[in-house]
Amino acid sequence: MFKKVWTDPVWSKVISAAIIGLATFIYAIVKSRIDNVSIGEVYEGFLQLKVRIIYVIGGLILFLILKSLTKKKSKSYYSNKQQKLREFNKTTDQDTGIMFRWGVYFNYDKPFISDLEAYCTKHEGSPIRFVGNSCPINNCENHRQSINLHFVKNHIESVLIDNWDKINQK
Repeated sequence: MFKKVWTDPVWSKVISAAIIGLATFIYAIVKSRIDNVSIGEVYEGFLQLKVRIIYVIGGLILFLILKSLTKKKSKSYYSNKQQKLREFNKTTDQDTGIMFRWGVYFNYDKPFISDLEAYCTKHEGSPIRFVGNSCPINNCENHRQSINLHFVKNHIESVLIDNWDKINQK
């Protein structure tokens, strides 16, 4: 129940203010006993306390640095095994020079691919994305060769599921 109250935006502030107030009150009691003064005089001393602005700014900067160092790494939506499988997102057919790229996603722990794209690597520079089912460069071998993306997708998903089974057996 305390955790629920502590995570509530209003009650967490009330509890933290009560903790700070209690700590201040305990300090005032201890200080009044040690110095043989009243608790009111200890509180007056708090109000007359002068703090240099450089200490406040320095403390704030130190707080922000420590907060950034202790910041937790954001938790990924995918498990470590799923992340490993998601790295399998491209392959190149060495015979034809066609590179396939895709995204790996999961549906109830079952992997599938999406956004399958084909690229021709037989040209200088960056691979060229297929237009339709062939290379857009007229004099390229892959311009005359048409690929069936549905067939390729089924094949890649078969390999993907096999890899997923192997990862889960470890």
